[in-house]
Amino acid sequence: TPGVLLLAALIFCYRFGDQLLTTFLVPFLTDRGLGLSGIALLKGWVGNAMSIVGALLGGWLAFSTTRRNALLISGVGQAASFTLYVVIALGTGGIGLLWVATIVEGLLGTMATVALFALMMDAADPEHAGTDYTLLACVVLVVGMIANIVGASIAEAFGYAAAFATG
Repeated sequence: TPGVLLLAALIFCYRFGDQLLTTFLVPFLTDRGLGLSGIALLKGWVGNAMSIVGALLGGWLAFSTTRRNALLISGVGQAASFTLYVVIALGTGGIGLLWVATIVEGLLGTMATVALFALMMDAADPEHAGTDYTLLACVVLVVGMIANIVGASIAEAFGYAAAFATG
C-alpha cells in the first residue's frame, strides 16, 4: 500500500521514546528507594488511574481536532514530560517530583497512544482493516523490543538521566 512504510516509520519514531523510558522505569524507581508497595501505588494505582483519564482526554482530542494536531499536541507533551524524569535522575526534586512525573507522563502518554492508535485505525483499508491494523500494531511491538534493548544499554552505559533524555 502506498505510504505504509512512511506510516510504519512514523509509528516507530513516535513510540520509541515511550518504550525506551518504560523499559527501565521500575528499576529506576527501585534504585530511588521505592519498595514494591510504593511502586504498586505509584505506577499501579496512580499511573493507571491517570492512564484512564488520559484515554478519555486522548479520545476527546483525537475527535475534536485533526489527527496531526492530536499527534503533535500529545506527543510533544509526552516528550516534555520525560524531562521530569531527567531532572529526578540528576538528583533533583525527590519523591514529590516523582509523583508529578508519574501523573503527567501517565496522562500525556496515554493521550499520545490514543492519538496514534486512532491514526492507525484511520489508515487501515476498510476492506481488510483488521489485517492492516494488526500489522501496524506489530510495528508498535517491534519498536518496544528494540527500545528495550537500546534503553537498557544507554542506562547501563551512561545512567538513567541519559536514557530518559534519549527517550
